[in-house]
Amino acid sequence: MRIRRATILTAILLVVLCVPTAHAAKLAVKSSLVMDLGTGRVLYEQDADRRIAPASLTKIMTLYVLNEMLQQGKASTKDIITVSRRADDTGGSTMNLKAGEKVTLGEVMRGMAIASGNDGCIAVAEHFGGIKKWVAKMNAKARELGMTNTTFKNPNGLPAEGQLTSARDMMRLAVSYIRRFPNTLQTMHCKTSYTHNGYTRRNSNRLLGKCDGVDGLKTGYVRASGFNIVATAKRNGRRIIAVVLGGKSWRIRNRETEKILDASFAAVQSGRTYVALGDGPAVPDVEPAEKVLASGADVIYSLQESSWRNKVDAKKRAASLEKRGFDASIATVNLGSKGTWHRVMIGVFKNLSEARQYKSAIAAKYEMGYTLILKTANPYAGETQTGG
Repeated sequence: MRIRRATILTAILLVVLCVPTAHAAKLAVKSSLVMDLGTGRVLYEQDADRRIAPASLTKIMTLYVLNEMLQQGKASTKDIITVSRRADDTGGSTMNLKAGEKVTLGEVMRGMAIASGNDGCIAVAEHFGGIKKWVAKMNAKARELGMTNTTFKNPNGLPAEGQLTSARDMMRLAVSYIRRFPNTLQTMHCKTSYTHNGYTRRNSNRLLGKCDGVDGLKTGYVRASGFNIVATAKRNGRRIIAVVLGGKSWRIRNRETEKILDASFAAVQSGRTYVALGDGPAVPDVEPAEKVLASGADVIYSLQESSWRNKVDAKKRAASLEKRGFDASIATVNLGSKGTWHRVMIGVFKNLSEARQYKSAIAAKYEMGYTLILKTANPYAGETQTGG
């Protein structure tokens, strides 16, 4: 007997159950803060006032001051900057500037945002009055934004005694930056690589193109802090910002950031005002849908994770769930006057008990208690699979 997945979830009949709220857990990082930009509501917080070295997140402030100068007419992207020997000799990540080279301010800003060019930061600071004066501007802007736990010591985030920030302060900076200069996400921060003087450097924000909707903002690392990121993503018209500080490796930082972004969007979509991560088990194994359908059960159960008017969006969500280990499919249903909807479904279960157990497990592990258990008639009830 051939069973088609597309036909098994077209007649959804019943919504049932809630599960106990999952207990709280932490991300595997030092500090984090997550916000829904549209509402300003904090969705997740973990030791958000802990002071940590900002590393290259410092460059967000340097770019903030530069973009503000552009808005005020105090600078132009066509301004010519002459690269000094000091800028050329700056260590760490580089955009490959050469001493004596003349380059536009716009080019240097792109190199700072995409290639995390420490040399570019020194070049612009020297051009606009010197490093000491520039850092004073950065700290003045930090005070203006309410960044009370932040002190900058240089324009690029290289190790410096006393150069510290917090997740809450970085959130204040990121929120203001994105609201005032939203175009920078498309012109700079979403770009995956940058080339200058024959040298190409990949953007160290590896969530670009991997985590749905991510289009910025900046990563950073120094030994004192660990691996930091300010990440922002937009899905279905909602933008969320996640500040994640102090990962033990870039892989851990990226994994935890993707986890909290997914959980945050799920919370917003389901109408919850917070995100709580759980310590539950891994995604439970489920029997293949074909086997459940061939069991002869009169009815079957499945979990509705989300519902979309646009089928392309539904496919993207299903693909995202599959990457996380879920058995996801799409059921298209016509709801009459409400129109056609494309439901993202997880698993197929032969009884309510199995569906409840699965929902409870993913609620605890992934804060997915918002899923709905739906019941439908088994189109293959009474048939027996004979093989072949």
